[in-house]
Amino acid sequence: DDDDDDDELHQNHDKHCSPLPFKEGYQSPHLFLHFDVNETILIGDPAGGDSVEECLNKIIAKSAFVSKKAVVVVDHGLNDAVSSTNNIEKNNDGNNVEALKRSPSSGNISDASSTHYLEPTHWWNGLPLHSTNNESDHDGETSIPPPPLYTGWTWPPQTCPYYRTNYKGFAKQFTNSSHGRMYRPLYEHLCLKLGLNRHQDTGEATTLEGEERDVFKNFLPAFFNALQHYFPSTSCSDSNSGNSNHSTSTTPSKNVPPPSQVTLVLRTFGTDLPRVAKCISEFAKGNHPSYPDYYNTDLILEESDLLCSGWTYLDKGNSGKKELIYELHPAANDSNKNTISGDEQVLNYLQSKSIVGIQDCYPFWRDQNHAPWAGKPVWARTTTADAACSRSQHNHHHILLDDNIHNDPNDGAGGIRIPNIDISDGNCTTTTMPKTPSYVSLHGNEALGMHGKHLIRVPTIRPLLEDDWFVRQIEEARWRLFVEEDERNQKSLNTSSGTLVLSNRNLSEDDFHQDTKLPLN
Repeated sequence: DDDDDDDELHQNHDKHCSPLPFKEGYQSPHLFLHFDVNETILIGDPAGGDSVEECLNKIIAKSAFVSKKAVVVVDHGLNDAVSSTNNIEKNNDGNNVEALKRSPSSGNISDASSTHYLEPTHWWNGLPLHSTNNESDHDGETSIPPPPLYTGWTWPPQTCPYYRTNYKGFAKQFTNSSHGRMYRPLYEHLCLKLGLNRHQDTGEATTLEGEERDVFKNFLPAFFNALQHYFPSTSCSDSNSGNSNHSTSTTPSKNVPPPSQVTLVLRTFGTDLPRVAKCISEFAKGNHPSYPDYYNTDLILEESDLLCSGWTYLDKGNSGKKELIYELHPAANDSNKNTISGDEQVLNYLQSKSIVGIQDCYPFWRDQNHAPWAGKPVWARTTTADAACSRSQHNHHHILLDDNIHNDPNDGAGGIRIPNIDISDGNCTTTTMPKTPSYVSLHGNEALGMHGKHLIRVPTIRPLLEDDWFVRQIEEARWRLFVEEDERNQKSLNTSSGTLVLSNRNLSEDDFHQDTKLPLN
């Protein structure tokens, strides 16, 4: 049945993604791939105090959904614990809709209505949390298949992740707990994918080689697959750009021409950039055991290209207002290197590089209550101002892939920066357009609207299981941006000629976010 669903999804994708005619001289944007590190491309979070085993358990718990129809609301000194059903609210049209109460994944728990106060009794498919662990076959294995995992952008009605409930404290040992033991075979499979096994005495994950000098340890195979896809090997002996076991993208990437240039930007709040830099540089030199013939010096990351970000407020003319400026500083104490200050300078710097590492400013993000705009900014290619002042626009496409991006306007790590160009009079001329435009951060739902184009949430279980997952998501983001720009440009042309013709290419969210369920039968 799952194969039939996949066929239907691909047919639906092909129907909407028919090849488009490209104008002569069309040049694809310079592609900037911003990869978060911990729990996106690397398992194990030393900065957060999480071992590899704990991270794998958390990853599974984040995609194991429970029902909110019948729960216990935990008493935190306010009320007695009571049985409860999910709240129902009315929308502006008067229709009953579910109130998808979320709880912050990063910050403190302060909202009494958040899902962190719930103790669910059933999984999202109706199975009780406990009964699935008590019924076993003659081999001692669970006879009832575990509920499918869910990785979609929007939570299904009256559900939430196990990780976002009052049971979050069990997440680091999820597959060893009474609730999550049925997912233990999946945990074992993930260990094999990472080249790990379990120590016979402790049950903890260890490397098969057991050598600390293994620089590729705990990195996702899907990440190396994406590197060889977007940075093809320059070695003549590497005709397949990697081991034949590592498949390339199966998405219809032929519909969008290859990027004119690609830059890899590593993003982290932690201190692991030197380790990641060494890993990628060794991969670039052909030292990865699965890619022995790969070679591309564009991915050799030097210490001079490891940077720290920061934010500063500057006076904005005589208005008395403050302008928030994003800056990059050398990670090493190098007095000979200047601070890269302001979005335009940052963009110009990134454009000149093939690979960069940025340690983002965790204290600033923390002090802003982990608001997305204050996290790891990327730059949106299209805005209303850009459309009117297209010649001021960088031909860039920035994409941030991060496990800490959420369908929540107030919680997450992915921010969006856009040029702040005043075109209130409807005109954009060389006299009114600033030579160096200021930039502002998008907030709330405006920023959420960039998901699938400039922001990609990474449910880590997906790239752990699917080596081409990163490539598929990136190609779909490139396709989505191209189609939207094409439709906008066509609409602008038709409007200026006195007619308005709407495109017949109707794009739905499902066209770009098809992977949602992981059946584990």
